[in-house]
Amino acid sequence: MRRALSTPLADKTVAVSLIPCSRWVETGSPDLYLPQGFIGLVRSAEGEVGTLKGNMATVEQPLDEQVEPAQPQVLVHFWRWLGLITASGLTLRVLIIVLSRHEKVNGDGYEWSAQGNLNAAGHWFVSPMTLRPDALRPPAWAIVLTIWAWIGQHSWISQQILACIIGSATVLLIGVCGRRVAGDRVGLLAAGLGAVYAGLWVYERPILSETLLLPEIAVFLLLVYRFRSAPSLRRCAVLGGMCGIMAMTRSEQILIFPLVVLPVVLGVNWGNWRRAITWIVVAVVVLLLVLMPWTIFNLGRFQRPVLLSNGFGPAVATANCQPAYYGPDIGYGELSCLYPFYGGDQSISDGEYLHNGLRYAEGHLSRVPLVVFAREGRTFGFWNPFQQTTIDAQWMGTWVGVTRLEMISYWLLLVPAAIGAVALRRRRVPLYPLLAFVVTVVVAVGTGIGDPRYRAAAEVPLVLLAGAGIDNLITRGRGSSQHRKQPWAEIEPTPSTAVVSH
Repeated sequence: MRRALSTPLADKTVAVSLIPCSRWVETGSPDLYLPQGFIGLVRSAEGEVGTLKGNMATVEQPLDEQVEPAQPQVLVHFWRWLGLITASGLTLRVLIIVLSRHEKVNGDGYEWSAQGNLNAAGHWFVSPMTLRPDALRPPAWAIVLTIWAWIGQHSWISQQILACIIGSATVLLIGVCGRRVAGDRVGLLAAGLGAVYAGLWVYERPILSETLLLPEIAVFLLLVYRFRSAPSLRRCAVLGGMCGIMAMTRSEQILIFPLVVLPVVLGVNWGNWRRAITWIVVAVVVLLLVLMPWTIFNLGRFQRPVLLSNGFGPAVATANCQPAYYGPDIGYGELSCLYPFYGGDQSISDGEYLHNGLRYAEGHLSRVPLVVFAREGRTFGFWNPFQQTTIDAQWMGTWVGVTRLEMISYWLLLVPAAIGAVALRRRRVPLYPLLAFVVTVVVAVGTGIGDPRYRAAAEVPLVLLAGAGIDNLITRGRGSSQHRKQPWAEIEPTPSTAVVSH
């Protein structure tokens, strides 16, 4: 496989025999990255020889001999099929909006919609209820709705159509990401699941911020797997920026930086701590640059600094009170627990809410394990699921059949997703970038209320794993895996040659 690489033999043309492997390490030159588990010789045209470190012997190839890499079989017309699937997903989404056009937008979706319109009118990030400075939620989704309002789209139906367009983009990105992770067929299968899976399109009619988070996660996963196969400082900086964008959509996604970016940067720079620290610092700087405009904007509006939102305190307060600890709604939240309402500065009331919630939890410590278990159960569908779907339908303002369809379709994906996780693990595809989003859900729900809505961050990894699982079942049924296409960094070792020039 031909690769342009720098070598310790400066200003020389050399022949290098390579064996692709799944992990990358530095081998002595500041510009050279090679797979771990590699050993070989670098030979210049003048006969000068250098040694590449590793543990697997290779065979030298002369400079004039060109070895073409084996071309893996791929699915014909991948992009044509992916485009058709994306168009089908968009059609389904628009049809759902048309059929539900008489339903009202309630809850958070109502406030998102109103805030986008208020921003467009010049009243930047004020509460639609009180018109006071508001930072209960991160700003990314409101900014998207603001841009949409600037071009004259103020109504619920127009905002829902925008959500459908973003949702169909999610389908496209899932297909591209699945292709990168495990091949053409997995990409198309995952995109097909994403086109119809209710766990993705259920957020679009109520105009919730999860609509924007889903394509961001697909883009981030695609960037992570590309970074692993070809690491660079620029790509590392982009990963930091994407973490900032996701955190500006859902604040708990800030956890993705320590859960994914740190491990992947350390992994590709293992043994070179100076470079690893440099890359991590660059990623942190880019992350902070993304967050900085929102933080600076809020400095003059609130008495205390606001990094992402003022919503953590109210979330803790609603999740730690009598109705959430005892009775039929255990594990859920109760808005009445926010009273007496602390008027005035949100950054001050956020701390007061947090104090009240923690004080209640400390006074009922014996109930906390059961309550946390119920929260996770409501989110992941194993604690009173049909009661939860009824609650969700009420605050979303939609038919209960929609929320139950979401729950049932989620259950149906769990088995193929588990099979897909095992299959990818056997192929040495790293799973931690996918599973990290499940961790963010567990952490966020454990400290707040239980609701399937907060499972949204895990939906894209779920669909990707389910696509891999269905592909594995198809492959077993046919008794062959020859039609899989794997990224270069994930395939089994096969000898190849790289000619290197300076």
